[in-house]
Amino acid sequence: MKLLTRARTLYIYILALMLCIGCEQPVLHQEFDWATAPNANRNPYGQARRLEMPRLDAANLYNCYTTKIQGQEVVTFSIEYDTQKRHAKWVAFTFDNQTAQTHWNRNNWEWTEWEGDPFQPDPLLPHDVRIGDEEHRRDRYDRGHLCASADRLYSKDSNEQTFYYSNISPQLNGFNAGIWLDLENKVQQWGSNSNMRDTLYVVKGGTIRDGEYYDSRGQHGSIVKDIRTMNGIVVPAHFFMALVCRKSDSFYGIAFYFDHKERHTGSLSDYAITIDELEELTGIDYYCNFPDKVEEAIESKCNPTLWGLQ
Repeated sequence: MKLLTRARTLYIYILALMLCIGCEQPVLHQEFDWATAPNANRNPYGQARRLEMPRLDAANLYNCYTTKIQGQEVVTFSIEYDTQKRHAKWVAFTFDNQTAQTHWNRNNWEWTEWEGDPFQPDPLLPHDVRIGDEEHRRDRYDRGHLCASADRLYSKDSNEQTFYYSNISPQLNGFNAGIWLDLENKVQQWGSNSNMRDTLYVVKGGTIRDGEYYDSRGQHGSIVKDIRTMNGIVVPAHFFMALVCRKSDSFYGIAFYFDHKERHTGSLSDYAITIDELEELTGIDYYCNFPDKVEEAIESKCNPTLWGLQ
C-alpha cells in the first residue's frame, strides 16, 4: 500500500513538473496563421512595418537609419523623435547573422578633444530640433547611447550613426556604467549567439512623457512639470528595454524597467517584467506589427530563465 501511495505521489510530481516546464516554452508561431491574423495596430508604411517597430505617434518624427553593405541596404536602427523634448521616445533595431558581425572597433575613433570625436548632431533632423555637443557638455551626465555603440559593429558607417545625438540620452555615470551596461552586455551576448536567435528584436529608450523627466541643469530627481521651464536638456526618469527573440518557429519576449539613479541592487532578473507591463508603464505599443495573437502571447509572458537569467 505504501509503495502504491509513493508511486502515485511520484506520478503526480512528474506530471506537475512536466506541466510547469511546458508553461515555460517559447510561443510557437506555427499556432497562428500569419496571413489571416494581422495586427489591427500595424504601422501603415515602409520600414515602419518592420517587426521590431513600436506603434508610431504621428506627433513625432520617425527616421530609419541605413547603411549599404555590398550594395545591400541594411537598417542600423529606427527612431521616434519628440521634437519638443528634443529626445528620442525610443530606438528600435535587430540582431541577425549580418548585423551581429564585427568589422569595426570603436577604439579606432581618434579620441581627442578637438577632432576625431564621433559624437555629432543628427543630419536627418531639422536644424531647429537638433541637439549638439554644446548642450551635452554643459551638464554632469554621461552621453549615454540608446542603441549602443557595441550593438552596431558590423561596419564603420553603422557604428558612426550610433553617435548621432538623437541616439544619445543624458545618463548618470553610475547608471550608464552600472546596471544599464550590464543589460547592454547581455543583449549583445544574446544578439551574437546564433544558437539562441535567428533574429533578436530590440526596443530601448528613456521616459520623456510629462512628469517623467528631469532637467540636465537642475536637481536630479526633481521632475520638470512644464517643458517651457527647462534650462538644460531632458533627462529621462526611467530607462527601459523590450526584447523579442525568434529562433526557428518560436518567439519569446521580456522587458526591463529601471529608475534612473546611480546605484541598483539585485540581479537583472529582479527588473524583468512582461512587455504588457512595460506598455502600461511607458504608454508605448511595442511590437505592434506582429499578428495580434502572436503579439498577445509574447507580450503577456516573462520567463528570465529562457534568457539565461537567474
